[in-house]
Amino acid sequence: MLFIQHQNAKNKQIIMKTNLRNLRATAIVLISAITLITACKKSSSTSSSTTDNGNAANLSANGATSDNAFDDAFNVAVQAGNDKSLDNLMQMKSGKATLGFNVTGSYYCAIETVSGSSFPDTLTVDFGTGCVSTDSITRSGSITYIFSGKLSTPGTTISATFNNYVVNGYKLAGKYSIANTSTQAGVSLTTAVTGGNITYPNDTSYSFSGSKTVLWVSGTPANTASLVFNITGGYSVSSSYGESLTANITSPLVRNGTCKNIVQGITSFKYTKGNLNVSGTIDYGNGTCHNTALITIGTFQKTVTLP
Repeated sequence: MLFIQHQNAKNKQIIMKTNLRNLRATAIVLISAITLITACKKSSSTSSSTTDNGNAANLSANGATSDNAFDDAFNVAVQAGNDKSLDNLMQMKSGKATLGFNVTGSYYCAIETVSGSSFPDTLTVDFGTGCVSTDSITRSGSITYIFSGKLSTPGTTISATFNNYVVNGYKLAGKYSIANTSTQAGVSLTTAVTGGNITYPNDTSYSFSGSKTVLWVSGTPANTASLVFNITGGYSVSSSYGESLTANITSPLVRNGTCKNIVQGITSFKYTKGNLNVSGTIDYGNGTCHNTALITIGTFQKTVTLP
């Protein structure tokens, strides 16, 4: 009986540590994955010999850029709303700490304000008129998050709203959410954008929506080289010029702890304008660590080098 109790306690500790570590790992995986997708699609634009393929590749690149910009809201939530930081802010608001209600000089050079001392709780991250954080990203405006519970708890949902929020020149609007979709079968986080809109520095704007899930497949936090993640999902983007594009991960993108690039998986995209339809794929390989991907648009193929 003592052995069983000890083993159960040990298992609970492992699960708690796993959830916390996975949140940080997920942020890195998402950023890396989107960066690679953006780079590949931009390459296809310059290498295609037809206008149709070039336009499809351009909107594909814009879609990936938009996806990357909305993912920044995820990264801010993970940094500003991790369990320890949010607990401290809630204690300050309830009078359990002697510090003020706001936290300045944070990782994201923002003022973080919490509205209460219990869940659901509201956290506002305000970048003011603009500042450059330690990750070399310029942000202005604010994001308000409503946490249903702790970030590391399965079932927790986080909804976000944007107030004149601009990241590296891109202004975001729409509804954004994060959910800890972990189950006994695996640890995962899912993000979603609904009714999104992004305005580029040149005032061009795009409608955007999408959802992605990052699933921890194998490995242990104690050995980062053993970690393996699968990324699934996709997004849709459209412009005011009557063109639209949908992108879906048709074979899970795979990241591991030993390679900086995606090692396997396929993303498929379809570009539409009037009666014109252009389809393409990006193939990331067979699981070995490499820095190339194969782009296919119709009969055109090109191998690109990833950054």
